[in-house]
Amino acid sequence: MYPRPRCARERLNGAVLLWSARALTIQTTGPRHPASVLIRLLVADDRLVVREGLKRLVAASSEITVVGEAATRDEVLAQVRATEPDVLLLDLFLGTPTILGLIRDVKRRHPGCRVLVLNVQGHDPDALRIMETGAAGYLSKDHSRRQLIDAIQQVARGASYVSPSLASTLISGLGGADGRPRHEVLSTREYQVLCLFGSGISFKQIAAELGVSPKTVSTYRSRICDKLKLSSNAAIIRYAIEHHLVPSAPSTLPRRRKSPTDKSARR
Repeated sequence: MYPRPRCARERLNGAVLLWSARALTIQTTGPRHPASVLIRLLVADDRLVVREGLKRLVAASSEITVVGEAATRDEVLAQVRATEPDVLLLDLFLGTPTILGLIRDVKRRHPGCRVLVLNVQGHDPDALRIMETGAAGYLSKDHSRRQLIDAIQQVARGASYVSPSLASTLISGLGGADGRPRHEVLSTREYQVLCLFGSGISFKQIAAELGVSPKTVSTYRSRICDKLKLSSNAAIIRYAIEHHLVPSAPSTLPRRRKSPTDKSARR
């Protein structure tokens, strides 16, 4: 056993957060999964090789059984309904910019399913927003096999989990530190437009993605410029890239991995 660390305490939606050098654990009053019962896990990633790798990693635990897998948003919702998993292990970039919307749908339709988000791509721009949306845990790319299994076990038993490398960042964000990025002042829809715009997507494509008119997208762009003190399209794209709101590696548009953040609420 590790010695008991000194802890920092914060609150998120009534939950007590205990932060140590190992990880961030959020003690909640949510449903707890008995340790003696197998944890039913659904693995969701759009890459077959990653899904197979994750299944092999969790096979090391006698407490976890994989009951299904999914490669798209629709498959996730269908598999959650069909398999009734205790934990959904969800890739941050599931081929869609609307992961927050997907988390909300899973929680609304299947409140007993706990969502553990996994990011193996690198930057972690949206961990706080993802946790606030309803995810029970967030694992960054530097996790070990033991941390992956621990995270699944903890979220299944009613706690929440964040990778050690993100613990201090999350605590700072929950504490309302003055150093929070400027885009925190954006509305949910404005934030989504910022992420999509930063990916190099045109007004017309953003409008189609969000189900609004190009004129409405232009209005959101103007609000973004006003709130972030930006003066041009290039400045918006530069801001999004510098704050890791979109993947930094260049690629052609059809293959570009968009920002995972969905801000579906309209203002």
